Amino acid sequence: MGPSLSEIRRLPIADLHSHIDGSVSPRELFRIAQKHHRSMLTPKGDALDSVTAFMRYVVSDGYGSMLDNIVDRFYPITGLMQTEGTIRDVAIEYLREQKDDGVIYAEGRFAPQYHTREGLSLEDVIVSMADGLKEGAEKYGVKTALIVGIGREATAARGAEVARAAVDSREVTALDLCGPEAGNPPRRFREAFKIVAGAGIKATVHAGEGAGSIRQNVAYMEEAIRELGADRLGHAIPLSKSKPLMKAVVSKHIAVEMNPISNLVLRNVRNLRDLAIDALLDQGVVVSVNSDDPSLWPRGHLPEVYHRVCDAYGFGFKELDILVMNSFEGAFASERDKAWLGQQYKAARRRA
Repeated sequence: MGPSLSEIRRLPIADLHSHIDGSVSPRELFRIAQKHHRSMLTPKGDALDSVTAFMRYVVSDGYGSMLDNIVDRFYPITGLMQTEGTIRDVAIEYLREQKDDGVIYAEGRFAPQYHTREGLSLEDVIVSMADGLKEGAEKYGVKTALIVGIGREATAARGAEVARAAVDSREVTALDLCGPEAGNPPRRFREAFKIVAGAGIKATVHAGEGAGSIRQNVAYMEEAIRELGADRLGHAIPLSKSKPLMKAVVSKHIAVEMNPISNLVLRNVRNLRDLAIDALLDQGVVVSVNSDDPSLWPRGHLPEVYHRVCDAYGFGFKELDILVMNSFEGAFASERDKAWLGQQYKAARRRA
């Protein structure tokens, strides 16, 4: 029998792929809005006056269409986060909720291009988020790192601006490419990733989530590695379908941030076994499982992700241990911090 949810909840874990704006509960977003005398608005300026109204707007005609218009669906959240104070408060709350999930190391990501509507510069936005994460880390005891994303519907020039702001802020651990994947190939953002590589900033790329066909998803994953120098791949849903790509991922030591419940809810897979996590582990791929946007769909928090994956694959503690240790191995953290994470987990397992 696999580990129970209550057993998993007692373990210290890491989240390598969580969008800060999709990880804070709607209730807390409304609290932050009230504190700062702001409203939760749709792109048309209509006020959302309750958590129910907010979720009705986000879900809209169903989760299956979310990736097609992700920018609009997230608008009420990004619209709130247009001041230094609201950005900081969202970052602090993000780490409180991560702590509640047993997370001791969180790599939070967000795309600053969506937070400049009221006059903040890209660097102002990044520094505000970093300041909030520092305050939250101190308050809640969660180690953290900041990943800055480029929404891939942006121009290449805008992507380069985000990259330069990330470098200038001196607060960013990695650059991400996120947002609508179909029709937006990774190669368009070569310059942005070249800028951060020159500054020693790591690269992670959403690839293989929603490019279209399996063939196109595989092509975008290959391109993310070849053109952008990806150190990690986010999602990589059909990775198991390409043996050459699997071999390349292993040989290049590229970690994979899978988001199983997100993929299921957004209807990118029919069931969790479509991800072939067991086969990837057998091939030596450093696969971790992550939460993505845990506050926006049911049973999506990280302990629940682990539990549902273990249940779907018949995994026991042996496989759970491998997945958790993979998250530490794949982290953009110092070797010292990785060792500390492993020690915390092993100590908790001994006590279990």
